[in-house]
Order: sequence, then structure tokens, then C-alpha cells
Amino acid sequence: MELLTYLLKVSACTALFFGFYLLVLRKLTFFRINRFYLLVTLLLSFVIPALQFNVEKAADVRQVSAPVAAPPLPIYAIAQAQAVEVIQMPVARQGIDWFSLIPYAYLSVAAILLGFSTWQLCRLLIYINNHSTRQNGLKLVPKTVGFTNCSFFNYVFIDERNLSGPDLAVLLKHEEVHANQFHSIDKIILMICKAVLWFNPIVYFFDKALEQTHEYEADEMTSLNFGTGAYAKLLLKLAVSGSNMPLIHNFVKSPIKARIKMLYNLKSGNMKKLSYLMVLPVAIGLVWLFSVQVVYAQSVLKSEVLPEDTLKKKALKNKELALPNVKRTDSYFVSADYLEKKAISESALGKTLIGTIKDTYKSKSKFDFDGGKLFQSQGRTYILPRVYLGSQTLNLLKKDSELKVVVSSTGFTKGERFVYIQPKQIFSGDKLVYQMPKPEVYPFLYEANKVRFNDGKISSITSSGNKKIINVIANGYNFKIAINRLQTDFADLKDYQTGDDVRLRFVHEVKTGAKSYSIKDWISISKNIRTFGVRNGILFHKFYKDDGRQKVAHIKTNISSSDNLIANNSKLEYQAMDSVKMSKDKTTIYMYGKAKLLLNKITIEADEIVYNQITREGHAINLLATHPSGVKILGSKGKFAADGQIEIWQNVSGEFRP
Repeated sequence: MELLTYLLKVSACTALFFGFYLLVLRKLTFFRINRFYLLVTLLLSFVIPALQFNVEKAADVRQVSAPVAAPPLPIYAIAQAQAVEVIQMPVARQGIDWFSLIPYAYLSVAAILLGFSTWQLCRLLIYINNHSTRQNGLKLVPKTVGFTNCSFFNYVFIDERNLSGPDLAVLLKHEEVHANQFHSIDKIILMICKAVLWFNPIVYFFDKALEQTHEYEADEMTSLNFGTGAYAKLLLKLAVSGSNMPLIHNFVKSPIKARIKMLYNLKSGNMKKLSYLMVLPVAIGLVWLFSVQVVYAQSVLKSEVLPEDTLKKKALKNKELALPNVKRTDSYFVSADYLEKKAISESALGKTLIGTIKDTYKSKSKFDFDGGKLFQSQGRTYILPRVYLGSQTLNLLKKDSELKVVVSSTGFTKGERFVYIQPKQIFSGDKLVYQMPKPEVYPFLYEANKVRFNDGKISSITSSGNKKIINVIANGYNFKIAINRLQTDFADLKDYQTGDDVRLRFVHEVKTGAKSYSIKDWISISKNIRTFGVRNGILFHKFYKDDGRQKVAHIKTNISSSDNLIANNSKLEYQAMDSVKMSKDKTTIYMYGKAKLLLNKITIEADEIVYNQITREGHAINLLATHPSGVKILGSKGKFAADGQIEIWQNVSGEFRP
């Protein structure tokens, strides 16, 4: 559909340019300049939407603090897997996608119109070659029927029976002007434009206005030689003839009244030529609207990037996020408790468990992440967490009721007694009581250093001059990455082929369509999310250290006591689709089902949100957190506070990472 979008932009340009001509230029007697204006603006209408300029604009962000902290308790999870049980669904009949046929319909009509115009041109050339004589640089073609008293380039079609000698001399002088000014080239250009923009009525107005300008120009020069009065009489005499051939210039095809009136009009003063400069704001506005992409560059490239040791001494409690390739140093990873729970988690992953509901379970963590109900199956006890199912679903699960649970993912938290499971589906008998919601799809997410990332599949690899073009399909979006030799050695890309799964990191993306992006400032392309693979030698070290850890920008701010006072007394806004509940002491708010909370310009959207108004802290499940700086972070679990602190845990290849 990008072709149709482009053509609509072209049509918008033609409308504005022609509107300016009608309002300002049409009555001016600078016919040659008007002809130039009509031709150039018509061609510019095709060029402007095809241009692409990137304008970087620094985001004006006043950020109090955006710390990213490690969780107080390590959380471990086993990667999400597909359930082994296949549920048969009725196959829907696929109807015709009429919308997808629009490009083919457009191209068919355009091809037919171009073919018809080509056929007319060939017919004209065949007739010319068989009937022509030369006179004063013109080739005269006798013709008594059809199109007569007209010209095509230096070929003039004349009806000698209805023309006297003086009239023929005037006619030949008029057509000589058309030939010398190459007006027929304009006609061919308009013929092509009308075929391409056949659906746009403005292009037909361009054709009519340009033809009228041609006649005004020829009339002006001819009347200088033969007199205005005599020339006007000849126009009236021959006004009864006409032509339907779009490629030729007919002596009296254009409106006679307008042509005679223009002959007697006073010539426009030279100062009126300044009117043409008024089109510049229109052209600049169209370029800005259709060709300029404003990229709001994040301040990470311009911020003061400090070493880790220096950051720890700063008053702002910004911490680094560890990448997946950071080595584990916690002794818990080799403990018996860890190994036992890991084995239990892996054994339940992707299975369908049949068991019964037991008692309600209270998590040991501060935010009750693993709180929910206990589920017993095959001698093992699991947690069905509230943060995944929600209180409403848990209330439907009565004690000792038998359930069938299709497991999506599993995990455990240090200090908790049991492994938790994230159900994909829960059945009570044949009744489906829970279905995991489909996550919202985003084209990419953000790391703490504001680098974008996503996981996708290479759809094509091509060479374009001194560049490699890699197209990656991720989350239903197409990303076109342009790689040059200054960024990396092309030999490093030899192991990457079409169909490979890759992790893509980049900045300064440019949206080129509804679901397409163009990327020049890529950071890395890797086949393994734990490594960086091929790195951009120019940009990589602006965002990462040598060991792969992210560089976190230290943002200088001036925080006054009045700022803190405002923060402590700020209003809280919240809503939820399913329900909003308040604790008995009115201190805690519970929001379920597409919940949304706005707190000090921090927006939290989640399946479930719990917020304590006394501690001014909260937690959420399956959340999207939007910081005032514009950074969006998606996570499975997270907690936040009114002072701007946000902690997010993401399920990254088998383990939750902050």
C-alpha cells in the first residue's frame, strides 16, 4: 500500500500547487513563466513525496530521576513454551481481501490508459510519414477530416480548402510558435501524468491550464506580426472546427472568448513577477509535511556518560542493567534449593497438569508477587499467582475443585516454598475458566540506555552500491537496515543468511510506512540474545562498555524543595476495565483488567495494578511503563514509586532480568 500512499501525497501536492496558480498566477500575462510553473510544479509533486530528510531534534525532558534498580529478591523463570495439547478450532473460510486488490486495479487502469495513448501516438506517426511536405521548417500534412488546422511538433495538419492564402500564413505562424517552443513535449508529459494519476481530477485541470497557456503564448507572438484585430477575426472564423486528439495543438480548440479577451488585456507589470516567489512557502511546507522526518534524539549521546564507580557516588540512584551475558556470582545458583526447584520448573514446562486447588498462599515478598492459590498435581505443589490470573479468576477456583492447567511458563523466587506456574489455559471439567491474554505487539522495546531492540527473522539480504541492505521482519513489522563498510567489515556478515533469527539493536529509526522502518544507525545484529554478534564500530561504544554492559547517562538536574513538595502532593489518576477496589482502610487501590495509572507523569498500563497511597509504592503484572522522558519498557512484573523509581523484570530467554 506504500504506492497508493505515495500517489495520494502526489495528489495533495498537485492540489496545493494548482490552487496557488488559480488564485495568484492565472490572470498574469507572463505566459512562458506560467508554462514553466505548471510543468515544474507538476513534476515537483512527484518528487517531493519521494524525498526523505531526517531532522534530529533533542527531546526537551526534565527528568527528576529514572533509576533502574535490581530487585530485592532474585526471581528465576523457565522460558515460555508452547503447550503440548492442541485444541481443534473450526477453520474459518477465508474471504476475498478487496482492499488488497486496490493496487492491482489502479495499475490495470494506468496500463490501459498508457496503452491507449501509445496507440494514438503510433497512429499519428504512421499518418505523418505517409502525407507530409516541407515549408519554412514545418512539415505540412494535408487533412480534410478529423483533426485539422493543428500541429504536433513541427508537423502541421491543414485543411487547404477552407483557408485563404492570408489565413494560411497566420495559421502557419501560430503553429510555428508551438513547434519552436516544443509545446508537444508538454503534451506528452501530461499524457503520462494523466495515466499515472487518472483518479486525480487536478491533473486534468493542469492539462487544460497548460494547453491554454500554450495558446496564449502562440497568440501573443502571432498577433505581433499580423495585428490583434485580424488575428481575432481568424480565430472566430475557424472556431467551428475541433479535435479530439490529445497529443496535438488545435488552432481553435481552447476557449475562443478567453483567448480573444487575453489578446486585448494589458500586459502585467514586471513587479508582478514577484508573485511567483510566493509559491516558495507552499513548496517548503509540502517538503516539511511529506519529506521531513523529525527524529527526537534521546539525550544519551549528549549526556555525560560516567564510569560505574563514579555513578555509585552520585546522589541520583541510577544503576546499570546487567545484560544477559553478565556472569552469575550468586552462590544460590549452585545450592540444592535452586537445583531442585529448577528441575521441578523444567518438568512442568509446557505440560498439561491435572490436579486440585488447595489453600490460599501468601508470598514472602514485600509486594506479594507470588501470592495466589496452591495447586497440587502428581504429588507436587505449585503456585497459581494472583499477578497472572487476577483476583477475579482466583475467586472462581474453589478449594478441592479439580482443574486441568495448560502450562505456559514456570519459575520460582528465592525464599519461596513452591514453584509458580503461568497458565496458558485453565479448564474446570470441559469449561474454560481462564485463557492467557495475547500480549500487545510493539515494533520494538527500549533498553535502559535507550537503545531500541527486537527479535525477528531476516527476510532478505541484498547489495546496493557500497552498502548491504538487510530486511528483518519482527513482530509483524519490516525493518530495513542499511550497513556500510565504515560501520563494519562485510566479511563479518558472511554467516548471516535469509531465514536466520536475529536480535536487532538500533537508534534513530525512521518510520517509512504503517508497519515499516528504515534504520541507518544500527548498533548490533546477533543470532544469540546473550551476545552482540556484528557490531557497528562507530556507534557501539557510545552505548555499551567493552564487556557489553550498558552505559547509563547521568542526567544533571536541579531539584528544589518545592519540587519535592509538589511530588508529595501530586494527584493520582487511575482506571481499569474490569474493576477498581479499595482496601478497608482506604490505603491500597486494586485495579484489574487493562488497568492504567498516572503518577507524577509516569504512566503504568498493566493487567493488574496495586498501589499503596501511604508508602506511595505499587506493583503491576504484564505492564508497560512509560517514563516522562518517553522511554517505554515492557515487562512481566514490576514495581514503582511516586519518587520516579521504576523496577521492571523481563522474561529473557528463561530468566527474569531487571
